[in-house]
This record gives sequence, C-alpha cells and structure tokens, in this order.
Amino acid sequence: MQIPRTSGCRTLLGTLLCTLSLAACGPAPEAEPTANTPMGTEQQPVVYGTDNRTDVYAHGDATLRARAQQSTVALMNPSDFNTTNPNNVTFNASTLRSAYNLCTSERFLDDPTPAFCSGTLIDDDLVLTAGHCITSASACSSTRFVFNFYRTAAGTLQTVTTADIFSCQAIVARQQATVGGRNLDFAVVRLDRPATPRFTPAPIRAGNAALAVGTNVTVIGSGSGIPFKIDSGGSVRDARAGTLDYFVGTTDTFGGNSGSGVYENSGYTVAGILVRGETDYKTNGSCSIVNTCTETGCRGEDITYVRPAIDDYCAVATSTRLCAGYPPPPTPVTFTFTATNTNSANQNTVNRNVTLAAGQTLKFGTCTVPGSSGTGDTYLRLYNGTTQVASNDDACGTLSYASFKATTAGTYQIRAGCYTSGSCSGTVSYTVQ
Repeated sequence: MQIPRTSGCRTLLGTLLCTLSLAACGPAPEAEPTANTPMGTEQQPVVYGTDNRTDVYAHGDATLRARAQQSTVALMNPSDFNTTNPNNVTFNASTLRSAYNLCTSERFLDDPTPAFCSGTLIDDDLVLTAGHCITSASACSSTRFVFNFYRTAAGTLQTVTTADIFSCQAIVARQQATVGGRNLDFAVVRLDRPATPRFTPAPIRAGNAALAVGTNVTVIGSGSGIPFKIDSGGSVRDARAGTLDYFVGTTDTFGGNSGSGVYENSGYTVAGILVRGETDYKTNGSCSIVNTCTETGCRGEDITYVRPAIDDYCAVATSTRLCAGYPPPPTPVTFTFTATNTNSANQNTVNRNVTLAAGQTLKFGTCTVPGSSGTGDTYLRLYNGTTQVASNDDACGTLSYASFKATTAGTYQIRAGCYTSGSCSGTVSYTVQ
C-alpha cells in the first residue's frame, strides 16, 4: 500500500527511512528490499576501497564533467530551496555533517543536503531516475528537478536560477517490482518544458547485452543529498547476464544517489540507474563515519540496466533520440469506472473483455499507459475465465499497472476495483501488442 511522502522524506515499505534520528531529514535511502535484502532491513550504498567521489570542478575527465553539468539533475521538494531571488536560488537544508552527525574526519562536511534522489536528462523533456524516487502522480506533482547543483570551486556552488528548476508533468514509464522474473526499478518522467538547448541529454547505451564483469563505470549524482559528485572508480562485480535486470557494481554511492545515471567509462553512455546498496554510515563513538568495504567485500551496489526503461518508454511513447528501430506504440483503448467496496477488486468491479492471440502482450493500468488516470487507491485484476493471470495494486503509488503476455488465445477480462473496501474511480487504459 502507499506509504505517504512526509516532511521531505520518502518512506517505502518501511525501508526508506530518515536515518540516524536527525533534527532534519536527510535524503531517502535507495530502495525497498530485494531478494538479497531481508524485509525490514534498511540498505544504502557505501564506499568500496578508496573513496573516489570527486567534486565536478575537480574531476579530470572533461566528458564526465559535462555529463554532470549538462545532463544530471537533483530531485528536491519545493520546500528544499528558496526562489525569492530567481537569479540566485538558495537551499534550505542541513549540512552533511549536521544531517548525519558525521565525525570531523569525513569528507564534504559543509555541503548542503537538499536532494532526496538523482536523475539524468535523456531527451529534450525526459528524465530517467529510479522508480522508488517517484511513486505516484501526486509525488510527480511535488517533485522538482534541479540542474546546476554542483561546485565550481572549493566552497563555491554554481549559481542556480529558476530557469534551472523544472517540474514533473507526468510519469511516462515506471517499474518498481519483479516483472517476468526481473527485479526492475526505474522511472521515465516528462518535465513541464524542454530542458534543451540549455542542457544536453546524455546518450543511452545501445543494445541489450550484459556488461562484462570488471567493466569500469562512473556514477554521477547527489549522494546523501549533497551537490553532484563524480565517482569514476567503480566496476561491475556481477553482470546478471541471465536476467539483464540489474548489475552489481562497486560504486561509492550513498542514499540520494538513487536514480543516478551510471555510465560506461569507455563510451560515456548511460548503462544503468543506481537503485540499492550497502549501509552508508556507521557509528564511531559519538559520531558517524563512512562505511568502507574492500573492493570485493560487502554486497555491492545494485544498478538497474537502462534498456528495460527504454523498452517500456518506447512501448507507450515515441522519441527520435530514444526509439529508433522500435515499432510505433499501439493506440490505447480506455474505459472509465467508479467503484466501492470491491474487496480489492474481488467483487463489485467494472469489467472489460479483451481478446488476445497467443504471444500478444496486454498492458493495462490506471497509470503508465497513455490516457490512464485514477483517484483513490485503484486495484486491477486480469482473468482468463475463472483463473486470475495478472493483478496489480500500487505500481504507481495508489494507482495500478500490469503487463501480461498470453500463452493461449482467448477472451480475457480486466476487472477494475479499489483496495479493500474503499472507493475509487478512474480511466483504465490498455494496449495490445
């Protein structure tokens, strides 16, 4: 069920918590537990070997500096910054030292911590981030995407203006679930206006091949909510070539890096999205220090492959930059519903029959599919006769989305209802491919 977004912190399934009992909330941890993470255990990233995080101005690679300056965004709440002077936006946030009670031995202590996640511009008006960073239409409406959040020199932030701050118009594609045996966590969101030509989209890695173990990778984002850092010292530890859902790397990343673009060092293309990892900080007497593992130690950082996000986007929308070679998306069919007391879509539902041939894929939802919408906590189920073959409750916060590939031809039935005994309404949109 939806866990509300409160006081600048996102809470997901009990795992995205503000850490260390702070006076002010720091950025959210990376994601909900996975098969590698016991339920109820908070997991965040960590430093592997040497801490390779570098301020943008100090990094030696001009292309990676450009990716940070032109393609990277920090996700913030409107309350995280002050636009009284539109030509010089300031940030309302604790310093890193205060937010995490860090010891004086730690780095970046005076950096502000307003960001809760990170993202990458991948088209004129599209940002790629983690699915757990933007969970619903309401979360979309209250999220701001801030460019130019980096240091130009020691102690000096790049000036941010209101022209550098964008709103979220819509979630175009999103997953935060295990789908077809693949653990996916991504979102493609549309901004309220084009960011180009002021900013430049980062190129996406071509194809769908697994990254080779040992491949060097770079992550750029706002770990622990601070101004963008570039870590080009990571490498692929486990490619998960059999599932191609995420790979495991040794990036030095922190809560707030959720959604960060992860680049191949050889071609500077976006290969993945940082989503999960190891514990950030550990207690050292009366203060805390960065948790440090060997290059081969700890669990590694989970990075969702970029291709599933692009596949899902191009299945419902078009883009000259992203969707070359993809077939045009089908035209959605819609039906509206109003329901109450449906016992989680088990009674009193509004139904629609859909004929599928073997091998066809049905995508249906009150979110994600173009033309869909919902009010309240919607619940969708799909039946083949008396057998349920798919269902979803909260793919997009309180709204629902599911995908089903038919193995046998037949007439299937979408059943639209509401969670438990509540009331809801909306437009179910569906496509058949």
